[in-house]
Amino acid sequence: MKRRVLAAGCAAMVAAVSLAGCGGSGSEPETPQEKNVSENVTEKKEASAKKEIVLKVASRYSNDNPDENFYRKKVQEFSDLDNGIKIEMDNISTEADYFDKIRTSFANGDVPNVFLEYGGSRCLDYMEADALVDLRPYLEENNKEWYNQFYESMWRETQYEGYDGIYAVPFKCYFVALYYNKEIFNEAGLEPPKSVEEMMDVCEKLLEKGIQPFQVGEKDAYRFGHFNNNLIIKTYGIEAVEKLASRELSYDSDEMKSTYQVIADMVAKGYLGKDLLATDSTTENAVFEQGKAAMHYDGTWYIANNLFGTEFYDKVGVVPFPYGDESCKNYAQGGSSDMFYVSKLNKSDEEIQASIEFLKWLTDPSYYQELDQVAQTIQPVKFERTSKTENPLLDEAIAIQSEITDMRTDVQNYDPESHMMDTVRSSLQSLAMGDTPEQCAQNIMDRMQEYKQ
Repeated sequence: MKRRVLAAGCAAMVAAVSLAGCGGSGSEPETPQEKNVSENVTEKKEASAKKEIVLKVASRYSNDNPDENFYRKKVQEFSDLDNGIKIEMDNISTEADYFDKIRTSFANGDVPNVFLEYGGSRCLDYMEADALVDLRPYLEENNKEWYNQFYESMWRETQYEGYDGIYAVPFKCYFVALYYNKEIFNEAGLEPPKSVEEMMDVCEKLLEKGIQPFQVGEKDAYRFGHFNNNLIIKTYGIEAVEKLASRELSYDSDEMKSTYQVIADMVAKGYLGKDLLATDSTTENAVFEQGKAAMHYDGTWYIANNLFGTEFYDKVGVVPFPYGDESCKNYAQGGSSDMFYVSKLNKSDEEIQASIEFLKWLTDPSYYQELDQVAQTIQPVKFERTSKTENPLLDEAIAIQSEITDMRTDVQNYDPESHMMDTVRSSLQSLAMGDTPEQCAQNIMDRMQEYKQ
């Protein structure tokens, strides 16, 4: 019901904008001289109006790290160009706060021109409300020059069943890996785990030596979300993602409860740390980087954002996230991550064209080539690396990527119900409070039923 209300609200706003432009004029035909004067005035007005185009661009890039600092610097550079387009950035780092603000902006009609999202079903409400610009015509101009700058695999989350178009531009890509403190592992005489079973064994041995295995910041609900994604993909395979979306595989099935059980066991045994719901992801990172936890799972962006250029860098190793079933060891959570959408809700043609111009500039290979000098990581765009700086961790990550045979992003991105990511993530948080896998499963099923009413 909430989804339908939001979609209807967006649709109403779109309809109101369309009707606002309708109207007649009873003026007399212009003489040639008057027409020339009128055209000159119009041209001046258009030029003046172009200088006044202000685009609101929303993202989560407000942290103090090389990657996000570079983004803000480059967006300001674009805003300072003499091209008649000014950018107002709205950067909110906390995931829940950011996405709540985006949803609210669609409900009240005050949507940013360009906004960051993760794609997939999270944006179905906006699709159903016809509030997003189809970018395919722009991407395919000039023999698909803009489109072909990207790796073909990056487009999966930008397209929607039942809609003929491309509705986002990939900006970042990733896969989730396991990082470990090499010094701690060497001193403990341990090898990084390859399987979930080995991970549990390693965690137990670390605790016996008084070493905290993980410290998870589950105040940010995506932390258990990512852990569970990997358990699903690397235990039951890529096909499990499609089966969950089609409901062939239920969220209260034995298979799914077995993934919740892994998290519940790790919580109960203290493997994932203390005060999970009072600890955010920033604190989680700090604990690992201070050597107070032996392992940390994260996207490949972690190399650029937190490790590259620090004294801690040489102490870190990276391996694939542990598999639950060896037949799934070459699968991973990954693909396009951050994507930019263009809204047409209450937006003029000039604003939409300016938004396209901004995105073309932001995703040009030259952007990534320059970024590579300060924040090396895996990128969605093809570009020639020119940095001479050594980055062994990135090389290791690229080697891992070369072994991956298939990837999916957040499992719920492929779900037909747009609430499912929030539903699953909030339900997984209950495991941090001691809920059983059965209770977690029931929470998910109950909330799914509420949305059907």
